[in-house]
Amino acid sequence: MATITIDDQHYDVDDGQNLLSACLSLKKNLPYFCWHPAMGSVGACRQCAVIQYKDAEDRSGKLVMSCMTPVNDGDIFALEDPRAQEFRAGIIENLMINHPHDCPVCEEGGECHLQDMTIMSGHTLRRFQGLKRTHHNQFLGPFIKHEMNRCIACYRCVRFYRDYAGGTDLQALGRNHQVYFGRQEDGVLDNGFSGNLVEVCPTGVFTDKTFSRHYVRKWDLQTAPSVCEHCAVGCNTAPGARRDGKGAPAQLRRVTNLFHRQINGYFLCDRGRFGYEYVNSRQRIYRPLVADTQTLIHSTAGNKKVQHPMAPGDAVAKLADTLDAARAGKQRLLGIGSSRSALENNFALQSTVGKENFYAGMDARNLALLQRVDRIQRDPRIHTPGTPDMEQADMLLVLGEDIANTAPRIALALRQAARSRQRQAAEALGIPQWQDDSIRQLTGEKTPVLITAVERSDLDDIATCRLHTTPEKIADLARALTQAIGGEYSLPEIPGLTDDAFSELVAQLKKARRPLIVSGCGLQSEALLQAVSELAIAIAEREPSERAQCQLYLACPDANSLGLAQLCDADKHLDQLNQELQHRLSENRKDGIKTSLLVMETDLYRQLPPSTAEQILDSVDEVIQLEVIHNRTSARADLVMPAAAIPEYEGTLVNSSGLAQRHYAVYEGSGWIQASWRWLANAAAACAARAGSPEKTGRLQELAQWQHVTQLSCALADSYPTLAPLAELGPDWDQTIEGQKTARQPHRYSGRTALEAEIQVAEEKPLPDADAPLSFSMEGIHFASQSPLQVNNWAPGWNSNQAIHRYQPRPGMERLGKSSGQPLARSPEAIETGLAERTAPLSEKNAIKENGRLRVLPIYRMFGSGELSNRAAAIASVIGEPFAIISPETLNALGIQPGSTIEIQHGSDQWQLQVQVSRQLAQGYIGICAGFEHVAPMSARYLSPAQISVVETGSA
Repeated sequence: MATITIDDQHYDVDDGQNLLSACLSLKKNLPYFCWHPAMGSVGACRQCAVIQYKDAEDRSGKLVMSCMTPVNDGDIFALEDPRAQEFRAGIIENLMINHPHDCPVCEEGGECHLQDMTIMSGHTLRRFQGLKRTHHNQFLGPFIKHEMNRCIACYRCVRFYRDYAGGTDLQALGRNHQVYFGRQEDGVLDNGFSGNLVEVCPTGVFTDKTFSRHYVRKWDLQTAPSVCEHCAVGCNTAPGARRDGKGAPAQLRRVTNLFHRQINGYFLCDRGRFGYEYVNSRQRIYRPLVADTQTLIHSTAGNKKVQHPMAPGDAVAKLADTLDAARAGKQRLLGIGSSRSALENNFALQSTVGKENFYAGMDARNLALLQRVDRIQRDPRIHTPGTPDMEQADMLLVLGEDIANTAPRIALALRQAARSRQRQAAEALGIPQWQDDSIRQLTGEKTPVLITAVERSDLDDIATCRLHTTPEKIADLARALTQAIGGEYSLPEIPGLTDDAFSELVAQLKKARRPLIVSGCGLQSEALLQAVSELAIAIAEREPSERAQCQLYLACPDANSLGLAQLCDADKHLDQLNQELQHRLSENRKDGIKTSLLVMETDLYRQLPPSTAEQILDSVDEVIQLEVIHNRTSARADLVMPAAAIPEYEGTLVNSSGLAQRHYAVYEGSGWIQASWRWLANAAAACAARAGSPEKTGRLQELAQWQHVTQLSCALADSYPTLAPLAELGPDWDQTIEGQKTARQPHRYSGRTALEAEIQVAEEKPLPDADAPLSFSMEGIHFASQSPLQVNNWAPGWNSNQAIHRYQPRPGMERLGKSSGQPLARSPEAIETGLAERTAPLSEKNAIKENGRLRVLPIYRMFGSGELSNRAAAIASVIGEPFAIISPETLNALGIQPGSTIEIQHGSDQWQLQVQVSRQLAQGYIGICAGFEHVAPMSARYLSPAQISVVETGSA
């Protein structure tokens, strides 16, 4: 600690930080623009000037920039000195000379950092009467709106985009008073973190274009803490919603970052920020639907079913009929869970059908991969790090996972880790860590970064060693590194990997004190996961300490993949379900019992080839689906119930690190939308009413009595030891502070009596929230320091997102109050090593050598591989056509020209894909875009030339 004096007051502050950070930690109002807690200081804006004195005898002092001034014990500063105030006021006045002063129409108005700093600096009158400088505004794609005339040249945008996120197509162009921040020409920004420019920019130069389509002021948004549903990283978000007052459904208007130090910090990827629009899609299901049973209509609909709306009460009664028949033994009820839905929804479905009839909504391979990840993470020698730990790693080994597309926020952390040697060199030279530009100027030994992948990676630019090879060879490389740590090894044959290069890798690995290994389920190879885990254990065991660990991050596919794996046995997957259904069909249904399939928030056509999905649906007598948005499975359902999306209900998701996090309802779902578990509870309650009491409904008894989500969480905690933390997760549903719940709406929320003024001036009382201590109004707790559920970071004088520092003990540290999330209570269990070679399927080794046989690999894209985000309008506009990537040698062997459209036929399934050339993909392999619409998962398959035909010839 250091004791410093500010305006004649003594303060104890953390040593090693700069004065601006220290002042903000002390909650003092000191204006700034260019400084950012995640990016450090460059001293570009000159707005944070203060007076520094040599000692107590110094009466004149000198003007210094607080963001560039380290704090030392005994330092004396003056923030309120008239000279400092005058200087800051002059700076802001100069910045505002060319500003358009368009606050009333600027989308940043009301949450603009420039507005706050202008008032804080005392600049309230414009004296300049000349012509303002004007710039051309560029088209930057469907996500970002550009208004260059508002720029104050703080350089934050290019510092984040280029230096922090690794983008290359946004630059500072021009000089002097003509500096221009944009691209060399109009075009879509190609970096997957471009959306952060909206929050990083202190003015309205970069704004959210998706928000513009249904724009309202910040204070008119209703918000609540949530968790991103578009991958398994578990980033915390603050979605905002608003009704339009014209009878239209409430809309989710935007998503902003909610600071969580261990996961997302200050930044989100573009899929998480802009993927929210699926909630407002025209394909949303708002009312229960029932299939029309008229013969003529049914016969002309093909394999789809013609559906019409049904009254909610009738739909619940129809679902209750099925539950009653199953309870009486007259009907068999099977359930399919979802890896994109909350634990509580899955548990409710499991309680409805029974654990023996509950299946994970994925195939055998994917479930096996997730359970392998779960077993690996239980090993006490393995540590799953948070992003701050990742950023401090002194060696990176990315083995097989396209992390930039499967878990983008982790890739951003790896970019920061690639500078760890630079930061170490700066520390040795006595350069503070916040001196960003000075540190970036240092040259010397780079942080070792090994990138192994089947094709080009977006992280290739930070790699010191890049290897493009097959999943089997990547596993071989991991095994060779494991052997090398212990002594002798067998070098795998990988293009570009020489004896010298491998020896250097081994030497770097032995030297590293904080190595980080990143892999995951992307290549769908258990052999790779096993090899990677054994490498991590070998690294941990080289230390003499019994508590030695190695950092290993394993990426999972969906938001709750790891959570769903906790509820399922190893054989409860869709392949097993299909086998059981086909076996029953072959027995000609001798028992005469019909089968009903209850599908919850899972599109079988995304998890299985179409023929297999149709085989399952054709094998049952009734299909009931609980779903958020129309898909191919809902088109086959006899009864469809409208399920709530993640921002519309409270529940728990488990991320790839095994952290269980609670998300809360931002707003009440429109129409008859409600959480999936509530539909099941409603039907169980109807069964109980028919029976006379819940006790007479068997296993439906508990389900029939559930009223709010915390009851499910507690039941989960009692049923599964690993989920015991759910009982303590988040505030109790009825917790208040001095009798008040946390307000979802800001205290300035307007229009409560005017939204429907043409109908009636006075509105009805807001609905109570039975699931969380949150109110659907502006009455209640408003300060983030008082409740962890408050996400509106506002403080007097701080209206922008910069107000977050008011709720941190120090900028960049965890928010005051309890952080979201509790790790699963998984019992430590050492995994068996030496299995890496044995677990590799023989077919993977032999079939690839067969002449003309192509092994299929999944290829991921940030835009296109996400199920829900694909339905967001802005993201859908940048998704290309489904594609296949093939090496030039394989193309020549098949006689296919680049750019051609090919048709792949596997059994009765057919897909048309555009051929792209990849010089990185190994010969004998074909990469297929994963997750693209109407392209079923085809991994772990082998194709013969006869299964590939050219539909349209491309130009070479």
